[in-house]
Amino acid sequence: MRFVKFTLVGLIGVTLTFMSLGFFHTSFQYENTIEVAASVEQSYKTFTNDSLNAEWLPGFIDVEVLSGAPLVPGSRFLITFEQDGERMSMVEVLREVKENEKFIVAMETEIFTGKVAVYFEGDTQKSIVKVYTSIEGSTLFYRSMLYLLKGSLQKQSQLNYDLLKELIESN
Repeated sequence: MRFVKFTLVGLIGVTLTFMSLGFFHTSFQYENTIEVAASVEQSYKTFTNDSLNAEWLPGFIDVEVLSGAPLVPGSRFLITFEQDGERMSMVEVLREVKENEKFIVAMETEIFTGKVAVYFEGDTQKSIVKVYTSIEGSTLFYRSMLYLLKGSLQKQSQLNYDLLKELIESN
């Protein structure tokens, strides 16, 4: 009986600790950067070319225009990915765009909402792409889970942007 009581108390403690992460950390941010041996124009052009998404976004399936048009603020897109046999879709809304300077989208799934702000700097020989991502889980459970996965999410994003760098430099 004592073992059951201690086990139950331990499980309750672990559960409360886990849930408190989402309570105290409702959102988080991270940053990724790549330096590219190509012009800002080439970096921007490759980044905004939807036909190349599958080459630098693992699991990318499709992008569908829901409203608006590419590179027009306010436009909405449905982005579909597949990982481990499961499909995941997200709605992206283009918030701001300025050719060769910035590309900012809001994104929403059942699990989280977020914002990705991509800035392009440099010249005709070298460019720096800086990406600022903020994420907020849709429920207390998802906020806790995503906060624990923050490091993995940032690492996966960096791997994706490293693939983008290779793609830009190969063109």
